Amino acid sequence: MTDPFAAVARLNPPLAGDGIHVFVSGASTITAMRLVSREEAEGVRTELDALVADFRRLAQRLASDEPGAAVWHADPHGEHCRYENVVTGVVVEVNVEQPDALDPYFLLEFAETSGGYPGVSAACIHGYHDMCRLLEVAGHWGLTP
Repeated sequence: MTDPFAAVARLNPPLAGDGIHVFVSGASTITAMRLVSREEAEGVRTELDALVADFRRLAQRLASDEPGAAVWHADPHGEHCRYENVVTGVVVEVNVEQPDALDPYFLLEFAETSGGYPGVSAACIHGYHDMCRLLEVAGHWGLTP
């Protein structure tokens, strides 16, 4: 059986020019997807930067238990806490130990439930994977300020 990581390393270079990204998705499985292009990512960059800043600001506020948190339902689990605004339905999943940390899935959930970032939401056809790509192109991936 071929090592999936070796297969990904072999397939990514020739397919990347067509916007196709290959990744390991299981012990013996690889997945190929056409993700958001660099040009599309740059087109929503300003909105993505605002999303990241707004998410971090709100995550910090909720994690520090600042006033106003009363309108948020909190569901702590492990190092995370899922906050849902009982009035608006906005969801913010916070790493309480590192509120500035960016998780692509949680960031996209915030973007979609807030409704304030339509360009980013529309660009994320493949959800988590496209959000990873947006963060990578913007240089936000794995960063905490």
